[in-house]
Amino acid sequence: MTLVVAGYKQNKFTWSKQNTFIPDRRSGIFMVADSIISTVTATGRKPLVSEFRKIVEVPIHVWEPHFVGENFHDYIKVFTTYKCLIAFAGSTLTAQHIINNITGHLGKLRIDYESGNEFKCIVRKNCDANNLISNGRSSVYDDDTFIPERDYQNLLTAEFVSDVVEHSINKALESKMKHVIDQQALDAMRTEIMLGLTCPVQRVDHLYKYSFRTRNLLEGGIEAFCQKELIQANDIGVLGMVNTYGAQANAVAQNAINTGNTLKEDITDYVVQSVRNDSTYEIGLPVAIKTIDGNMVTFATVKE
Repeated sequence: MTLVVAGYKQNKFTWSKQNTFIPDRRSGIFMVADSIISTVTATGRKPLVSEFRKIVEVPIHVWEPHFVGENFHDYIKVFTTYKCLIAFAGSTLTAQHIINNITGHLGKLRIDYESGNEFKCIVRKNCDANNLISNGRSSVYDDDTFIPERDYQNLLTAEFVSDVVEHSINKALESKMKHVIDQQALDAMRTEIMLGLTCPVQRVDHLYKYSFRTRNLLEGGIEAFCQKELIQANDIGVLGMVNTYGAQANAVAQNAINTGNTLKEDITDYVVQSVRNDSTYEIGLPVAIKTIDGNMVTFATVKE
């Protein structure tokens, strides 16, 4: 199992109606996780790997169109790069498949255009229909149509990135489902994800939780999918051993928010103590702490 707790840093505050300190979502996001991988054996649960990364930094690449004269000739250069954090709990095999899919999608975002009432540039997923590609090299574009300083700015939002991650997870689960034959196998692939990033446009921090869900299909069988939730400023996200540690983690968070203490440090202390007190090999040291603020990622560990 796993324990991951994430929230918004409390370097700056706004006041709520209850006179509590609410993070303003402009000071960064923290994620705290244990780092053990264990398995159930005939003699009980045993550790397999320590220092396993359950929080991963994933680059977001936005590729710009390349023109030769007045004709579009593919995407050959990254216009800008952002960063995000992805945390997971559950099946490590399914999580690796999901993270690979997320990394692939976020690494191949492309600038395209829409030409409804007015021309405007937008960002599309690599797998989306693309006007520049579909029109091919037969279309001619004026020299002043695609100006990076004017047309490529403020195109990528946190909401769009969260939608790409949701699409990536569902595509990963969809392909995985082809090999799922019963409920036991479905339970074995259960994986949940958190995404943390600062919106490149609004400069506001966004923390999303993607919960694992299933639904019965009319034609028979079960479909796995994720349910996305934006974690609010006065809340935290918990993955993994929610039933065991979730309630106390939330109590620690609410006390920190109510008193104005540093939420990140209080949650880190709680996770570290929970891991130290564990004797089941469900969670284990070291504890990893990662933060993201804009495009800056920091990393620290507690090893004993």
